[in-house]
Amino acid sequence: MTPRRGTLVRSIRSSHESSTAGPEGFTLIELLVVIAIIAILAGMLLPALNGAKSKGERIACLNNLRQVSMFMQFYTDENLEVFPAHRNAGLNTDDGNPSITNWWGTQIVGRDAGRSNLFHCPSIKGKRLDNGVKWEWSFDAHKVGYGYNSFFLGLHPYPTQPLSVGGINFASSPWFKRSRLVSPTDTLLVGDRMPKSDGTWSSSLWWPTSCLDQNASQSKGFEGIDPHRHARSGNVVFTDGHSESRKSETINPPLDPAYGSPKSLVNCRFWDPLQRSRL
Repeated sequence: MTPRRGTLVRSIRSSHESSTAGPEGFTLIELLVVIAIIAILAGMLLPALNGAKSKGERIACLNNLRQVSMFMQFYTDENLEVFPAHRNAGLNTDDGNPSITNWWGTQIVGRDAGRSNLFHCPSIKGKRLDNGVKWEWSFDAHKVGYGYNSFFLGLHPYPTQPLSVGGINFASSPWFKRSRLVSPTDTLLVGDRMPKSDGTWSSSLWWPTSCLDQNASQSKGFEGIDPHRHARSGNVVFTDGHSESRKSETINPPLDPAYGSPKSLVNCRFWDPLQRSRL
């Protein structure tokens, strides 16, 4: 029996429409699977991206410190080889507070030139909390975040400081000269530093109270290299101009030397420019 013409046309049209119809959309389960895969990939990539970012900040900080060491070299070249004082007391300043504006950073680069990223560690962003101290970076003696080996190299304005540790005399004196360095490659110059517990003097590293171990520090001054800023390490530059990242146990003493224990002589050779512990 021959089909009627209308039925045949409808059959052909239906077949054509089914062959040219677009694909159906994703189901809910398919969308959830795709979202889950994206979330897993993001979870795998984010730590790597954060690690790369932290590494970049650490390298930028090391470059900063090398530049600071160059300015320190220029300063000693122009001042009879004498290292700058960590601060000069009693000099007049615009704000009337010499401890804030009149410190070693302004001495080696000038008060205006120093307000650049040269002294600003890129890991310090906004407000920080270190050892219970809230602080924010500023180009001044208290908030700059880069400390200078001031007990040994820049003692002024303090007089000679007597200190005996384990039977060794570590007395330091003002106006230390670069020519007296016994081992420039080992002598710490500047490094990462957090403020003291009262929020002051992040510009000064003070060996007698430089233990960073919360449980072992008698003074609670924590005036050593900050070991937390760059993936559980701190950046330092030495007097020969090379910079490194160091764990706390490879740069800071395990006890505060101010209390005289021979155990605090660990890492002393990186602080004392006369290398007396080796003798």
